[in-house]
Amino acid sequence: MPIKRTVLIFVVLGLATLLGCSSSGTHTAYVSLPNLNAVAAYRIHNSSAAFTNIVGSPYPGGNSPTAVRVHPSNKFVYVANQSANDISLFTIDSAIGSLHEVLPRTATGLTPVALTIDSAGNFLYALNEVSGSISVYSINSGTGALTAVGGSPFAIFPNSIAFALTPSAKFLYVLNTNLASVFAYTITSGVLAPVSNIPVQVGNGPLAIAVDPSEAFVYVCNSADNTVSVLSINSTSGALTLLGSYPTGTLPISVVALDPYLYVANQGSSNVSVFTIASTTGILTQVTSSPFSAGTAPFFLVLDPNNLFLYVGSQTARTITAFSINTSTGAIATTSQSAAAAASPSSMAVTK
Repeated sequence: MPIKRTVLIFVVLGLATLLGCSSSGTHTAYVSLPNLNAVAAYRIHNSSAAFTNIVGSPYPGGNSPTAVRVHPSNKFVYVANQSANDISLFTIDSAIGSLHEVLPRTATGLTPVALTIDSAGNFLYALNEVSGSISVYSINSGTGALTAVGGSPFAIFPNSIAFALTPSAKFLYVLNTNLASVFAYTITSGVLAPVSNIPVQVGNGPLAIAVDPSEAFVYVCNSADNTVSVLSINSTSGALTLLGSYPTGTLPISVVALDPYLYVANQGSSNVSVFTIASTTGILTQVTSSPFSAGTAPFFLVLDPNNLFLYVGSQTARTITAFSINTSTGAIATTSQSAAAAASPSSMAVTK
């Protein structure tokens, strides 16, 4: 729900954004709202995590926007429209963070459910669940326009629902729920090639996957087993080895890594499990007081750009709530800061 502000206030907030993500500045967040065919936008204060709705939000987009990603330049937002089988490109107003869609939209395969972008901002990857493929596009750094790379879309097993790109962009890991497996691919200039000796079996009903920042491990939430699996990455080949699985709360559905901590959202038990990660072995140990209460049925987790807050999105409550992170222990604590979404949110991305 928009909050009235004067033009002067928005200009001041825009100037704060231009200064970067200092503790006194702000960053912006973009949230997909499938039931409204729209994308919401918020200004978030770096030190307090206070949310302010950006003028004009939510912004109309494609049909059933499911996943949203911000380009590393903070100039563009990309949104996968699940029902329309395409991707929307929005430019970001550098002063206030508002969005403007650039048409026409870019076609994908059938039912794009996830997006990711390499840290250099050169390529965008779209996971197409029904057609069993990954569409890969080069990104024009000036306009944000997408151009399919040679060989795209690349065939994968159908009904894959999530993927994770390593920080170096050398490897891409794709999660298939029906097969309870993770598939690995090497990447060369956006072109995917399967890694041998894959897939690797994980637990039952896997729903989410993440790579740790050090690129040593892959983590998978197993919703039917109420566990999180840890897999080690061969830094040369990209091959995976299952190291073990650890108990979480009920129905783990989202996972993010912040070395040396791992955060898992448990939708069924409405809490977040927090683990420390052993850097050499990958062994997980729950921190004191974990799991932490996290409101109603958390659906996704997103770290703020300064790694001071964990944003928890709830489709049931239609909210995004900020939890502070104790950088010494990894523990999270409820803050008074949250945003009410106009409809159930499905994905969130923040500027850096």
